[in-house]
Amino acid sequence: MTAAAIRKDGDPWRAAYDAHAGVVLAFLRRRLPPEEAEDVLQETFVRAIRAGTVRVDGNVRAYLLTTAKNVLVNRLRRPRLVVAAGDEAGGGEASEEERLSRHAHSGDNPERDAAWSAFRDRLGALLKELPEPHRRAFQLAVAEQRSYAEVAGLTGWSLPQVKINVYRARKRLIAGLGDYLPQGD
Repeated sequence: MTAAAIRKDGDPWRAAYDAHAGVVLAFLRRRLPPEEAEDVLQETFVRAIRAGTVRVDGNVRAYLLTTAKNVLVNRLRRPRLVVAAGDEAGGGEASEEERLSRHAHSGDNPERDAAWSAFRDRLGALLKELPEPHRRAFQLAVAEQRSYAEVAGLTGWSLPQVKINVYRARKRLIAGLGDYLPQGD
């Protein structure tokens, strides 16, 4: 993104969206159904806007792609309200595993179904291997999307300790899921 693009309408996020939304959406559509990809794109920009200002000299595209990847991982781990078939009045909250299975096992692509199953199994195993403070911090801060201050209040840890625990959990999960992460996107 150039300084001229920002000056054009005075809104750096509009310029960032115009310049990079297509690439981020393409990245997400390779990993999600189209309607979910669009939701994650929107959430990506909301998070980026809340995080701060666009730096003209920074690599905005890389930042947005990293944010989109993190939103995607969070979305796959977060339990959601699911309406069961034949239950138009609404359903209960599905477990994380049930939701992932329903999303992944659509029956139209056995290769994708097998890959989702392997990913889900590997992620579950990695989460179980994490030391309890790392797993708890990750669950509260990332999966439940609580603020670090809220996690500190719930656990009795200092704010730096919360950040360290989340960082270490993410680092181990990323290392353990290296085969599943996009390469060169």
